Amino acid sequence: MEQTEIAREQGAPTASILAEQAWEGKVRKVFSWIVSVYLCVVFGAFPLYFHNYYYDILVSKYQFYWLSTVAMLASCLIAAIVFACMDLKRFGGAHVRRFLGAFRLTELKKQPFAYKALAVFWGLALISTVLSDYVYESFWGNEGRFSGFFLITLYVLGTIVSSKYGRMRKWYLDVFLASSVLVCLFGITDYFQMDLLGWKKGVSNEQGNLFVSTLGNINTYTAFVALTMAVACGCFVSERKVGRRIWYYLVSALVFFALITGQSDNAYLSLGMLFAVMPLFLFTTWRGIADYGILAATFMTVIKVVDTVNKVYADQVIGLGGVFGVLVRYRYLEGIVVLFWILAGILCVWKRKMEQTNPESKPGRWIWRGWCAVLILGCLAVAFVLYDANLGGHAERYSALSQYLVFDDDWGTNRGYCWRIGWQSYRELPFLHQLFGFGPDTYGILTWDFRQDALDRYGVFYESAHNEYFQYLVTMGPLALVSYLAFLGGTCVQMCKKWKECAWILAPVLAVLCYGAQAVVNINLPIATPIMWAMLAIGLALTREKAEQAE
Repeated sequence: MEQTEIAREQGAPTASILAEQAWEGKVRKVFSWIVSVYLCVVFGAFPLYFHNYYYDILVSKYQFYWLSTVAMLASCLIAAIVFACMDLKRFGGAHVRRFLGAFRLTELKKQPFAYKALAVFWGLALISTVLSDYVYESFWGNEGRFSGFFLITLYVLGTIVSSKYGRMRKWYLDVFLASSVLVCLFGITDYFQMDLLGWKKGVSNEQGNLFVSTLGNINTYTAFVALTMAVACGCFVSERKVGRRIWYYLVSALVFFALITGQSDNAYLSLGMLFAVMPLFLFTTWRGIADYGILAATFMTVIKVVDTVNKVYADQVIGLGGVFGVLVRYRYLEGIVVLFWILAGILCVWKRKMEQTNPESKPGRWIWRGWCAVLILGCLAVAFVLYDANLGGHAERYSALSQYLVFDDDWGTNRGYCWRIGWQSYRELPFLHQLFGFGPDTYGILTWDFRQDALDRYGVFYESAHNEYFQYLVTMGPLALVSYLAFLGGTCVQMCKKWKECAWILAPVLAVLCYGAQAVVNINLPIATPIMWAMLAIGLALTREKAEQAE
């Protein structure tokens, strides 16, 4: 809605313009209030909500989210109808016509790239649903994880409405972090097998240890905690007030502990993404470099703390395996922790000196470029090792890490098998289904012919690809996957462009990237995924507000 433009165009007197301006402000305030309540519910209540413990955790979370989102959308619709009637009475419907005019093709072309990609993604999801042999299942996702067209539509509408009509404030993230602290504390007590919530009574340790806090499976918990880690670290490095920096630092340290004790190797993907990407933003100032050093030293310290806890309370904790199990048992861990803190201390002293003697001083550009070179070389090294271990015929060179580097049916807790049967089933589809997919969240139906084989081999069957991107590829088609990636990438680029104007926009950027890293081996569930979409909405809203301020 263009402020007072309608009144000016009609040659209205100043009093009328002021009245219209006040009315428009009231309209924006109402919609902003609705979005604010919605985000507080999603960030504050949703992570903690449950109904019947772990027995229906997925169903209850799904119902809570879709009911909350529908309530928000319905409230906005009712408010829109009321204001439309008021507009017809007071302004002859001028604002309604202006609003509807925004849907003309010429106006839609002016929308940011991220929204265009999102619209294409939703359109392709619709086509995939309509063309599916299982329309009902594609719409509701009831044969998968409830991530069908209905939930996709709610993600899209919730993101658009929140980003277009919400006024973003940093305290939304504080609400999320406060709720997440409770989630992490419950998760940590589960690591100590305390079961404070009493959810695991009558459940064997083998099964009970796979479920954590108020979120369910350890992989889902890890995906959620990774989002929390990204937000806490992003807020810490962007905050200047001492009190708030302490709050964000303490949350970051707690989340590091929760992530490590979450027992899922998926965590190393989000950790790698976090510590790889942050320097691209932080290594342009001495403060940023010092903050990065503090976070890195803190993470190494937490690893040592977990090692100590595992030794002192060996008969009480679950214990660690996988990558983190190797890290906590590393013989030189103490020395590395001391070294990291020495480096962090030197960086902090240097930052302080620069602020006092030469406030305008900036690190040499070579530091940032050097980090970029490290990232490129690291990616090339990983690519070479993966090629050498799988296609080069030298798997024996990497025997110690074969479970991570050699792709076969058993890779990634049988994810290799899951992906193989998905790809094999997809290749046998007719061309139209290959182009538009088998239908949203129908992976279990797509791979039905392998269900008995999976049960015989592993004692489980697969309703999801355990890879969000591969899931979109085979169930919605390559075009949908490309549009989804374009939306995520476009949104992150759009947010990064406003980073200098709004430093804390780094928090949702890191959250989306960390979630995206884990999505390579994780399931798209209405437990952690709604938080990621809410972070996208916050980022898009912030970029909109900054663009409006610039005008």
